[in-house]
Amino acid sequence: MADQGLWDSEMHFVEKYFTNSRARVLDLGCGTGRTTIPLVQRNFDVIGVDLTPAMIETAVEIAAEKDLTIKYEVGDATRLHYPDGFFDYVLFSNQGWTQIPGRKNRLAALGEIRRVLKSGGIFIFTTHQRAGVRRWTPFWIKQAFRFYVLKRLGFAIPEMDFGDRFFNRDSTDDRRTYANRQYIHIPTLHEVKSVLEKAGFALLEVNGSMQISRDDVRKYPPVFFVCEKSA
Repeated sequence: MADQGLWDSEMHFVEKYFTNSRARVLDLGCGTGRTTIPLVQRNFDVIGVDLTPAMIETAVEIAAEKDLTIKYEVGDATRLHYPDGFFDYVLFSNQGWTQIPGRKNRLAALGEIRRVLKSGGIFIFTTHQRAGVRRWTPFWIKQAFRFYVLKRLGFAIPEMDFGDRFFNRDSTDDRRTYANRQYIHIPTLHEVKSVLEKAGFALLEVNGSMQISRDDVRKYPPVFFVCEKSA
């Protein structure tokens, strides 16, 4: 996973918006270093942060094997310990922001990201996109029934917000074999724009048309959001 490097689409946005190659970058949800390593190799001053200690432990091991000096830390995106205006750029890759449970927590993370960015700083992140009501699939009709009917009737429905999903996935880290019970929130475009506005970000670009790579082509590619901390 760490050797996969930046997606082709991520590379496009990094080259377009992270224009100061000596800038300080916060790589949130860094995992084992898939995005951190290529950012460091492009001469950015990078701090990789992940909520999961096992991910950071593996990231440190991989960096040592590659003879790279990379600062990795265990941290929570909703409670960053860095000073105001500390970073030039923030990257939250691979739908990491939407893996934060709860609308209030996702908003809190945006507030913290904005706080630690310098004025004019750039924040790039991705989400999956949920279609509007007119284009609901049978899956989302079922989810709506669970959330708006069964949950209100007292059934034990784990979803906190409509758009939440829980699923099982094996670890992609070939050094460890374990199953993960994973969470993700799949928002509408309107939802993301609304919460970004509430957090005080200026939205520079939204792009959901770029594939991850030539070899990883998906029917619904991740949607990239590029934001700026305006004065």
